[in-house]
Amino acid sequence: MRVTEVTKRDHVVDNIQRSSGKLQDIQIQMASGRRLNKTSDDPIGAARSQDIVTTLSSQKQQLQNIEDNIAWLQRSELEIGHINEILGQMRTLAISQAGSDSNEETRQMVAREFAVARKTLFDTGNAREGKLYLFSGIKSLSPALKKNGIFQPAKVEKSGVAQKDIRELLDVKQFRAQFEGFSTNNYRIKVTKGGIWGQARIKISDNGGRTWSKERTLRPVIHVFNQDGKLNDQVLLKFSDQEGRLGNILPKQFDFNSEKSAKFDLDALGVLFPEGIEFVYQPNPEVSYNGSIHKKESLISNGLSIPVNITAQELLLGEGEDGVDTFSLLAAMERALLENDGIAIAKRIDKLNLAQNQVLKQQADVGNIVRELYSTQSRLEDQQFEKERQLSDIQDLDVAEATVDLKVAEANNILSLNTGARLIQPSLSDFLR
Repeated sequence: MRVTEVTKRDHVVDNIQRSSGKLQDIQIQMASGRRLNKTSDDPIGAARSQDIVTTLSSQKQQLQNIEDNIAWLQRSELEIGHINEILGQMRTLAISQAGSDSNEETRQMVAREFAVARKTLFDTGNAREGKLYLFSGIKSLSPALKKNGIFQPAKVEKSGVAQKDIRELLDVKQFRAQFEGFSTNNYRIKVTKGGIWGQARIKISDNGGRTWSKERTLRPVIHVFNQDGKLNDQVLLKFSDQEGRLGNILPKQFDFNSEKSAKFDLDALGVLFPEGIEFVYQPNPEVSYNGSIHKKESLISNGLSIPVNITAQELLLGEGEDGVDTFSLLAAMERALLENDGIAIAKRIDKLNLAQNQVLKQQADVGNIVRELYSTQSRLEDQQFEKERQLSDIQDLDVAEATVDLKVAEANNILSLNTGARLIQPSLSDFLR
């Protein structure tokens, strides 16, 4: 085989470049401390390391979310503990004022304590962490609680009026009926005997029509209360005339505070209430929930998440039949104290216990969630450590091994240079001697 000078030169250059390239690669690895600096160094290792980096990034974000949620819940737990402390104080005061040894003066003083407690609970229910409200569910930019107006137009139902012609022609706007007061009860006032004020008779239900009170006389101002039903919460039903005056009261003709009616001009006293008509009160608590029923959630594993906040609805307003509206309860107890009614105070102590248990349950739930988040955090940190170890095995350089490789590559490079120099050193004159 004929070997030309060009062939020898090309082989020498290739060998030198190859040994120099190997030496350079090892130098770059030692300078960076990484075995993988480009995909071509180890394509399979590069693919594995990319998967691990993606997993680590996801775990890092998940750990950050868990830390934020733990801080959020710890702040919530602090506020819930404050609520529980207030209710405990109110319970102690209520027990002290329920007995016959208390007097009107002390009850008036304690009533002011209940008023302050209601305001404090409202502010606590709207507590914030930064700009976000703690107890508003996913509507964390909106206050959890709002105060309602004391007035509510009465809904008039005429389906119970027996006479079809009256029912169809009846204009419900003429009654100008309006409720005044706060309550969570479903009040209904039903006319059982038609007529005008002082003649018509009514019954009152505080549970949506399931049970009714004894008959009473219809008046321009009705104290909506069923003596055989729930405790009195001071709701009134008022009627007015076109000018907005309460009832077409005619002096010396009709005493609206008397059960007996005098003879009077029917036209002068205004509207006629047909038998069967009903005035309906929609529950209107003093404070209502303004947030979302949906809660923030935290991912604790693939496809599994847990709620990480408590709503003011379940904390202070209650849910279901056993739920307690803490604000309505404290307002009712405040009224009982102002009225020096020890019996009414005593009747509500059991409900105050339920309100406190309602708070304690949510406090326990928060503790359980925090414990579960800590467990998830520990598990993720262990997984993250293992992934980082795997990534280190793939990417990081073994310095001792690299030092040996460097010496070998350096020797190879020197050898390539020396042999190349000796190979291409002879010239044509050397062969002609």
